[in-house]
Amino acid sequence: MPSDPDKTTLSVSHIQDIIDRISKLCKLTEEYANKADPPQQTTVDTNAAANNQTQNPQDGSTGGEGDGAQGTKKTESDKGKDAKRDGGYKKTDALHDLGKLFKELDYMYRSFQKLEKFEKDLSDPLKTLEANVNDIVTDLKKEKLPKQVEHNLRVLRNNITRVKILIPSPHQAAGLSSEGNRGLQTTVATGDTGDLPHLYEEDLFKESYYFQEIREKYESLEDESLEGKRLKLSLLCFAIFPENSEIKKRFLRFWWVGENLIPPQENRDEKDVVNETLKIYVEKGLIQPVLKKNRLEPRSYKMDPIVRSCLISFAKEAGFFHYDQEGKPTMDFSACNKACMVRSEGAAAPWFSKYLKGSDNDEEDGESKNPKGQQEQEKLPEDPVKLDGESENPKGKQEQEKLPVDLVKLQMLFNFPNRETLMRASRQFDKLQTLFNLSKQFPGLPKEWFAKMTTLKVLYMGKWESTAGRPRHIEVEDIDFLKALTKMKNLRLLSLQGVSGIPTIPRAVGQLENLKILDLRACHNLERLPDKIGLLKELIYLDLSECYLLDYVPRKLSELKKLEVLKGFVIVDTKNSCTLDDLSKLEELRKLSINVNTTNFDINDAKESLVKFKQLKKLRMSWGSRGMPNSSNERPPSKAKKQQPPPQAKKQKQPPQAKEQKQPPQAKKQPPSSSASDQDNRMGPLDVFRNTANKVLADNANRKTTNEEDSNKQNGGVLKKSAAKNWWEVATAALRQAGNQQQDLKGLENLVKLDLQCFPYSAPPEWLVPSKMVNLMNLSIRGGKLSYLEHDPKGKKWKVETLRLKFLVGFKMNWKEMQDWFPRLKYLENVRSPRITLCPCDLNGIWQAHSN
Repeated sequence: MPSDPDKTTLSVSHIQDIIDRISKLCKLTEEYANKADPPQQTTVDTNAAANNQTQNPQDGSTGGEGDGAQGTKKTESDKGKDAKRDGGYKKTDALHDLGKLFKELDYMYRSFQKLEKFEKDLSDPLKTLEANVNDIVTDLKKEKLPKQVEHNLRVLRNNITRVKILIPSPHQAAGLSSEGNRGLQTTVATGDTGDLPHLYEEDLFKESYYFQEIREKYESLEDESLEGKRLKLSLLCFAIFPENSEIKKRFLRFWWVGENLIPPQENRDEKDVVNETLKIYVEKGLIQPVLKKNRLEPRSYKMDPIVRSCLISFAKEAGFFHYDQEGKPTMDFSACNKACMVRSEGAAAPWFSKYLKGSDNDEEDGESKNPKGQQEQEKLPEDPVKLDGESENPKGKQEQEKLPVDLVKLQMLFNFPNRETLMRASRQFDKLQTLFNLSKQFPGLPKEWFAKMTTLKVLYMGKWESTAGRPRHIEVEDIDFLKALTKMKNLRLLSLQGVSGIPTIPRAVGQLENLKILDLRACHNLERLPDKIGLLKELIYLDLSECYLLDYVPRKLSELKKLEVLKGFVIVDTKNSCTLDDLSKLEELRKLSINVNTTNFDINDAKESLVKFKQLKKLRMSWGSRGMPNSSNERPPSKAKKQQPPPQAKKQKQPPQAKEQKQPPQAKKQPPSSSASDQDNRMGPLDVFRNTANKVLADNANRKTTNEEDSNKQNGGVLKKSAAKNWWEVATAALRQAGNQQQDLKGLENLVKLDLQCFPYSAPPEWLVPSKMVNLMNLSIRGGKLSYLEHDPKGKKWKVETLRLKFLVGFKMNWKEMQDWFPRLKYLENVRSPRITLCPCDLNGIWQAHSN
């Protein structure tokens, strides 16, 4: 609520009136509370009940479940559940609960007796409280207790807690578990509800114990082992979002990296720093994790609205964005170096509306002289006009200096409250460091202003919201403004997530020499990436997921030596597009997700590329409609079948030794669908050496030219003597190749998480066995035709602890087999896989091992 300089404090008579009204509430409540029978259970802890109150129905959560699960003390909600089991919520239960609430009203009565001054705005919440009590009393007079009584009592309890927060008593114990986090609710029979004033502007709220407690926790962040200033600024990021918004952990990581709030540290991953920071906030009660089913760890966090009100005050003190009178961030960056792009609510600023009206009048006067006046209505008039009560010209029109076209565009985008703010902001674009799109639908910036943001570090023009709720459509008319990226040498974060109308990324992106994160997720019109993307030498995170039209990724992508995370990489048939083998050159890559959009991709042959990755820990592979094979093959065609020797090679005569060694006995015993490298991996070291030596001899024999063959005909036995003479060289080469084959699996052995989506074959990949993926801890198979898993030829068991099997119609396995194959299994998710039987999963298809 905005402060009013003419506002006066309440008189003694006003305070006495408030005390009398509360006293009447107490007497009315006490009259019915005394009719309640003594509670049947004596183990109810009133303090625990107060701290575990049932939350708002709108919040979708309930309190007190943790204590009830332990069975030590019963809360109010537990008692209500017991009453329901005994035959529903009875009048005696309602009277007993009302007696508990009478003590709360009595506390308010005694507190207001000591109050000397109190804001007159409290009268509206008191009216709501009075209406709440009247609704409950009216229902209690009825013979049959209405169903809404229990709900109304819960609403009254929440509303009382909210009003208690405004009582500036030094002895008030307002913990973080308080329910005062929203405007007062209404009971079923009550009409319109009266919301609490905007707390962050109320002096009374700032003097309360609750506010002081939050400030102490905020200031105590400096005492932590991490940098105190970094922890404070990271926490203030929550203040700009609407109430009860769920903020993704991934988004917070992006922002904090862009703001340089996560400094590089040796032997510490950025994700670990983010988790540690969020853990500190949760332990202090400043934020709350959003726990959802099927998630072992929270991926989103939210903040209590009252804590957010405190943070808005702290953010204004720190100059962390600008906020209006309602606590909403604005686009005004004239007093700070950060700005939010927000949706304009209502009409344009009054001064700008007058300006445009004056321009329209001038154009109407000139229409008779200008036949193209209708086409030039959007252009500014050439004659200056005067506004805001200044001296008028003889024609009665106001005069004022005309705004340039670029300033008009800027005003239409940011909607500054007055002309002075517009002019001041226009001179400070070179100081802007953060530009964040909070709710703007068309965030396109004028190119001339975009080029002035030379010190910008964070440019977040895309979506930040979670997928839940109504999606926000964001679109740009053209991408010319992105060509000005050449001026942003300090940019560290560029996000265009969910922005439509971007078919390609300009080549100017290659000049962002300090860019760390490039987020192009869900850019549905994106078709190709520029070759200049290989110049982003500092890039560590690239997200291309959900870009369904993307059909070209340049080979230059393999030059991003510091890239750690690549999502949405597409495998296509486009000429000169980057391949999986090219990506194996990225030595720092640890997380990769692939979309297969071609039928020429062989999952078994992919092993030769996967084994080359040095740091890859997490891999996701999904097949789109363009990657599904035309035929109904049970397994992908092996490389041995596809590579046939050329006709001329069959006609060449070869030495007897080569003929004998060309097909070793071990290779003949292997199934035809297995590749040569897979056969070697199933053998022991001696067999591998023998097989490799035979191959070396065969290769040496094949390298002989035609002349050498003729010479061998004339000098029989020369080749045999030469092979025997060079046996040491052959053996050395065989040992070297055998060692490489034994090390080839390291790329697969490093994987700890594998996710296969829409796998198009019923037979699994040949390399999906425990002996080749010795460190795999998390395995997910979602959708597709996979029907079984291969037995390990060496008899090894899986080390997988988390297994997700979803939408697998043909996959067959029972619980006994699963326990045998996955002895370390701790978490199983079985969703719509009818042939996976006898698993002890709950209704959501989840089974978890009991913790010791």
